[in-house]
Amino acid sequence: MQWFDKTQRLLQNKVLANPWIRRYILVGYIGKGALYLSIGILAVRASIMSNHQASGTYLTLTFVTHQPWGRGFVSLLAVALGGYVLRRLLQAVQVLESSNFWSVKSIVQRLGYLMSAFTYAGVIYSAFKIVLQIGEYDDTIQDLANEIFEQPIGEWLILLGGIIVTMIGGFYIYGAYTGSYISELRSVDINYRLEKWTIYIGKLGVLSRGIAFILIGIFLIQAAIYGTADLAGGLQNAFREIATQPLGWLWLRLMGMGLMGYGLYMFVAAKYRRYAIR
Repeated sequence: MQWFDKTQRLLQNKVLANPWIRRYILVGYIGKGALYLSIGILAVRASIMSNHQASGTYLTLTFVTHQPWGRGFVSLLAVALGGYVLRRLLQAVQVLESSNFWSVKSIVQRLGYLMSAFTYAGVIYSAFKIVLQIGEYDDTIQDLANEIFEQPIGEWLILLGGIIVTMIGGFYIYGAYTGSYISELRSVDINYRLEKWTIYIGKLGVLSRGIAFILIGIFLIQAAIYGTADLAGGLQNAFREIATQPLGWLWLRLMGMGLMGYGLYMFVAAKYRRYAIR
C-alpha cells in the first residue's frame, strides 16, 4: 500500500494545502445550493399554481436557462458544481477513519463518494447540453433502467438498486435526526442565531432529500416487480407521486420548502464550513 500512502501525502501537502483548490471546492457548495434552491422554488410554485409542475434536475435547469441571463447562470452553476465533484473524488481516495483501505466500511464509503461524484458530473453534462441546445430531455434513471433490463438478470439488478437507493434515503433521514449529515461550522466566525437556524434548516433539507431517495427507490422496486422501466424515474417522478396523494399540494410544498432550506444551508456551509473536504 505504499502507493496509497504516497497518494495521501500528495493530497495533504499539495492538493488540499492549495488555497485555490479549497476555495473551488467550497464554490461547489454554492453550486449545489443554487441547484436545490431552484428545484425547491419550482416545487413550491407548483403547489400554489395548479397549472405548473414541480421539476426534477433536468427540467429545472431547462426552466432557469430560459429566464433572462439564464444561460450564463446555468453555465456558472455547472462550473461551480465541478468543485463539488472534485471534493467527492478527493474523498474517495482519502483514508476514512480506519487505516484499512480494504475494510467494508471504507469500500462502501468510497463507492458512495464516487457515485455522488458521477451523479453531479452528470448534472454538469446535462447543464451544458441545455445551454448549448444539444440533445433532448431524458430521464437518466429510466434510461439506465431500460439498459439494465436488457441484461440476463436485469430485473434483479434493478431490484437491488431500488433497495440500495431506499436504504440511502433511510440513512439521510437518520442523518437528519442525529445531525450527522450536517457540516461542522466555525462557531467562532458565525453568529449564534445564524448557526442555530442553519443547522435547523439543514436538517429539514436532508430529511427532504431522504424522502426523495426513498420514493425513487420504491419506483425502482416497482419497476423490477412489474418488469417495466416506465415505472422507474428520478426526482421528477417523486414530485409527481407526491402531488397525486391526498393533500398532495401540502406535501409538495413542504418538500419544496425543505429543498429550498437545503439550498440555503449549502450557501452558509460554503462560507462557514470548518473543513473543505470532510
